[in-house]
Amino acid sequence: MEKMKIAFGSVSEQKIGYLKEVIEDMGMEAEIIAVKAESGIAEQPMTSDETKNGSVNRARYAINNAKGSDCGMGVEIGYHPLENDKYEIFCWATLVAKDNVCVSQRSHGLMMPEFYQKKLKEGEDLHNHVMEYFKLNTDPVTQYVAEIIRGRKPFIIQAIRDALIFYFKKGEFE
Repeated sequence: MEKMKIAFGSVSEQKIGYLKEVIEDMGMEAEIIAVKAESGIAEQPMTSDETKNGSVNRARYAINNAKGSDCGMGVEIGYHPLENDKYEIFCWATLVAKDNVCVSQRSHGLMMPEFYQKKLKEGEDLHNHVMEYFKLNTDPVTQYVAEIIRGRKPFIIQAIRDALIFYFKKGEFE
């Protein structure tokens, strides 16, 4: 596989780092072109569909605004109400190729702790309260959950990895 140029619909060093980690883990070579891309959705998406649309919008914007790129990729973190009226956190990643093939994959979800459930139901922006949760309890599990929610790494990594796999091996999954 030759080196690809991926237009990435984010300038977040954290998200770029996660993409690089997946590319390295998969044994790929890629040049990442960071593109400041708007999602076209709410700052804090509250449904899976809205979150997916944000990732698609970012991927399309990225490929359309980075000359010479082979594909555009967008990632979006969101929240979705479950049947029990509780919210989960997850990520959608979308890859749009220059031939307009579009692949979107959703990560696993994690039900948010009660602290965040309350904030979401009150319409609060969670990014304003991330550090508060770290201070609630110093036990290792609370700290681990707090770090997962702050960095969102497992969700972003899984969604990016799955989108790349489904794109490159699409014939095996049809």
